[in-house]
Amino acid sequence: MDAKVDGSDTNYLRRTSHSVFNYTPPLEILDLTYDSSSEPNQSSMDNGTPSCTNEYCVSDEDYLGMIQDYIYPTTLEWILISLHIVVFIVGLVGNALVCVSVYKNHTMRTVTNYFIVNLALADFLVILFCLPPTVLWDVTETWFFGSVTCKLVLYLQSISVSVSVLTLTFISIDRWYAICHPLSFKSTAARAKTNILVIWLVSIFVVLPEALVLDTRRHPIPLDTIYLTDCTYTWSESSTRIYQLFLLFFLYIVPFLLMAIAYYQIAKVLWNKNIPGSSETNHHPSRTTVSKENGKNGATVRLIQANPSCEGQIQSRRKAAKMLIAVVVIFGLCYLPVHLINALRYTVGLPQNSATTVVSLISHWLCYANSSINPIIYNFMNGKFRKEFRNFLCCECCRKSYGNRRGENMTGTRYRFTTSVTQMENINLTTIERT
Repeated sequence: MDAKVDGSDTNYLRRTSHSVFNYTPPLEILDLTYDSSSEPNQSSMDNGTPSCTNEYCVSDEDYLGMIQDYIYPTTLEWILISLHIVVFIVGLVGNALVCVSVYKNHTMRTVTNYFIVNLALADFLVILFCLPPTVLWDVTETWFFGSVTCKLVLYLQSISVSVSVLTLTFISIDRWYAICHPLSFKSTAARAKTNILVIWLVSIFVVLPEALVLDTRRHPIPLDTIYLTDCTYTWSESSTRIYQLFLLFFLYIVPFLLMAIAYYQIAKVLWNKNIPGSSETNHHPSRTTVSKENGKNGATVRLIQANPSCEGQIQSRRKAAKMLIAVVVIFGLCYLPVHLINALRYTVGLPQNSATTVVSLISHWLCYANSSINPIIYNFMNGKFRKEFRNFLCCECCRKSYGNRRGENMTGTRYRFTTSVTQMENINLTTIERT
């Protein structure tokens, strides 16, 4: 008995997506179209009355086959699976490179980079442990991994989302103090590590209900099978609504309002005026000049060093601010669809149809895509990260070629430096002779 499973047909189990905060609408009774010309097995007839164990009066084997045909990925879902594989590879490699780069390069161990490593660690964990089982769950509408894994995987996923949001918020606050109020706050590595610990503790506590009330639930079908088993909340629908709206405000609306205000003021300071408390307001740009003075005892050559400027520091902070703003904007855009879907679902309600399903699946993929896109942003907008990434990813031949070019440049630099020193020595000798 062949089951026809078509997204355009009205007789199919309405496919649902499991958002990043793990909400799953109650599943309806399985209703699959089937070949109406098929007759019940005569062996199941008793006195002319068929003995049916399901709504289609088909054998359990045929009924199981209909379910298997239903959960088999569609063309769109195969595309989404491919996109998830790309995110999985890029995310693991990219976030690992971020952590290793900061670990190996001591000059990159800045306060901001400590937060960036924390963000990369959270993204790495969610991609490694959460992406594979949840993409299988989204596509097949079946949780295959049992009750304990249901709690742990989705709990870790929610912790990662919370850590990411709070880390970005702490970065914006740290940069706001450092740039807008540099004299009233001193950012240190020890303070950054303490803040990171606070971020993880708060995240573990805020999403703790995930570990307490999530559990597996079998779909009410007349067949003993793991198919269509769900991982969902076991408390009331009203409690779920309150919890989801709390997460919406705590992990999206409030943090992004704070980040928007902070980066707006940071941009005003960096692009419209000098940094408060900096030395640029009192000194001219740094420069070195050579002056020649004539005295009655001879000529004297002096090297004059002007007062240092923080122009380079401002330019560096502008680049860092651009990169961080890009990370925040991308994060907001990637998580906007899933938060919008949740908001509509809990306020006005959403129809369960194929269009809603497609949007839900894409919005869920965007959440994972965000976990892999940050290293790409760092590569394009930060020279130090780009250099470290290149050192790890280039083949041995590329490294040798880069080393040869660097050696040639160093040789030229040494030649120019030697020539300059020789010229200075000649000047000094001339001065001595005249004296």
